[in-house]
Amino acid sequence: MELSLLIEKLKDSSVIERESFSIAKSLANIYNNSDSQSISKAQEYILRAMDKYEYFGDSKVVIDSLARELGLFPYLKMESLNIRDMLAAEAHRISIGKEDIYFHGPQAEVYYKIIGGQSVVLSAPTSFGKSLIIDALIASERFSNIVIVVPTISLIDETRRRLSKFSPEFKIVTHSLQSKGEKNIFVLTQERVLEEDFIDKVDFFVIDEFYKLSPWADGGNRCSLLNEAFYRLYKKCSHFYMLGPNIQGVAGDFIENVRFEFIKFSFSTVVTEFHDLTSTEKEDVLSELCESIDGQTIVFCSSPARANSAAELMASNIHFEGEEEALNLADWISENYHADWVLTNALRCGVGIHHARIPRSVSQYIVDLFNTGKIKFLVCTSTLIEGVNTATKNIVCYDNKINRTNINFFTFNNIAGRSGRMFKHFIGNVYLLAAPPTEQLPFVDIPIYSQGADAPESLLVNMDEKDLTQQSRDRIKSITEQNYLDLKTIRGNKTVEPALQIDFAILLDKNYEVWINQLLWKGYPSYDQLKFMCSLIWDIFDGARVGNRSVFSASQLAFKISELSMRKPISQLIEEALAYKPDEKVDIIISRILDFRRLWANFHFPRLLRAIESIVNSVQRARGANKFCDYSAYSIMVENYFFDPSLVALEEYGLPIEVSSKFESALSHEGDLDKALIALKNIGDSYGLSEVDRRFVIRAQVGI
Repeated sequence: MELSLLIEKLKDSSVIERESFSIAKSLANIYNNSDSQSISKAQEYILRAMDKYEYFGDSKVVIDSLARELGLFPYLKMESLNIRDMLAAEAHRISIGKEDIYFHGPQAEVYYKIIGGQSVVLSAPTSFGKSLIIDALIASERFSNIVIVVPTISLIDETRRRLSKFSPEFKIVTHSLQSKGEKNIFVLTQERVLEEDFIDKVDFFVIDEFYKLSPWADGGNRCSLLNEAFYRLYKKCSHFYMLGPNIQGVAGDFIENVRFEFIKFSFSTVVTEFHDLTSTEKEDVLSELCESIDGQTIVFCSSPARANSAAELMASNIHFEGEEEALNLADWISENYHADWVLTNALRCGVGIHHARIPRSVSQYIVDLFNTGKIKFLVCTSTLIEGVNTATKNIVCYDNKINRTNINFFTFNNIAGRSGRMFKHFIGNVYLLAAPPTEQLPFVDIPIYSQGADAPESLLVNMDEKDLTQQSRDRIKSITEQNYLDLKTIRGNKTVEPALQIDFAILLDKNYEVWINQLLWKGYPSYDQLKFMCSLIWDIFDGARVGNRSVFSASQLAFKISELSMRKPISQLIEEALAYKPDEKVDIIISRILDFRRLWANFHFPRLLRAIESIVNSVQRARGANKFCDYSAYSIMVENYFFDPSLVALEEYGLPIEVSSKFESALSHEGDLDKALIALKNIGDSYGLSEVDRRFVIRAQVGI
């Protein structure tokens, strides 16, 4: 049978019912005649048959046998297997908590290698089931202290929820505000791994999305921090599992210096069909596609602004209304943010939006609505594509860029791989509204071992000297051999480039008499002192280049930081901004306000304030002075919008500050997150919460 004809027949249920035996026979012939190069194609045809499994009648036994030969044990119906197939399936059965699961063949291969003591770097498609191996390793009870490094806070929450089944045997630790138990699963970003004196004993560690170790994947500070996180963890424990999407291989000196096995699989548990809809009339094509498409659909866009405009276009052109829960969330957003925000209107039409400028807890809620079918469409940027678990039948590639940079084939693969999902959609569809890139997968080079020209100085300076090459020692001589700032201080400020730290120390020395009285404060600064700190941040530490243009000057930064202490609701800030600039779009105002809180208040201002504090105190010690500054209390308050730190940390669990502040006294425990979590678990209906408020609380309580 011609292959094109076979595919057409596998799409038609009535044809399969009439010709089940001849189709099954053709599939068997394809499998029997396949080799290592063509086996993936044979697997595709058999997965298509699994999608129509119920129509094969007596020929199901052939489909089962072919699935077993391919190692597709999770898809087998155990009650209908013959004894031979059942024995093969039992060899792939693993108990995870109270549930028995079946690995497919390659999953089992990786699992048993790791259990046998081998470290593994796994490169495999999105639908492979790489995370399930982590769960099985925890369930094996071989390890007492496991560290799982994930790239984003959103992935911390998702991973924590998935692993909550291992509590109370393991304590799941996601934040330095928590204490440690006898047996721990640490789920952390690279930044949190490097917090001083946080992680002690490690029996095994995992790095998810390991390709981010390479500068081509993330040329910013996060690449440097992830490399250092691996470096520090590997010194504590040499047994690890790193997982990520398909790459060409691992390159550089990592291969020579670290014991591991690189395993690459093209093994897929779903079929991906590509549909070329590229056109100069992209907006019209998207509108028409959304009217006709069947099933849950993610629309990928290049940036938050593009995602907002695509969602607005879809909401205004499709005849679809969100279910009650989506409409309720839209009402809640209207009340707590603004009625005319694009997200409010989109949700009313069954369209969700997910990108970095949407508050984290709201984004998590929207993903839940999408995964449970309460909204049909989800418009997103790379924040959702890179790792957050979604079950979708269709991906629409509206753009072929991230921001203004063309995506490479690796990123395109990662996006396309989100279509289809084991046990939900055997066949996923990818609709191309923008041209795909050239097919070429990259190598992952890990700079902490290769120490090439692209290895950041901030990474090299944090390595032990004995691990540096002579070339690296020479590169950082300007840092290690200068006399303005001690190396311990430079290393402590991991998120600030060493050159900027030294520049500030030099300027402080030069302007000491003029500056020092403005710098030697403790507790809370005066407004003049705050303005001076902001001018230093702006002029010396490149403040104008951070924060996504949510602030336009040092004086405006000081005003906005000071305003945080008033704890104004975001809805009030939006109304005040609209009154000041009535002609500005609501979406732009909301983005600017949320960017300021997320980027400046919650990250850049406190980290730079702490860096300035450590540098000032270092200079004071070098001068033999006995008066020092202490900005810690103020930086903590700004970082947490002048709420208790444990209250703000609960946003990572899916509880927005708009809800948690309604029972602030019950949840505030002077930064003790464990106590806050216990209190949250016992929150009932006695606080006059709305329906959406209660859903936020219930969602946050899951897995505590």
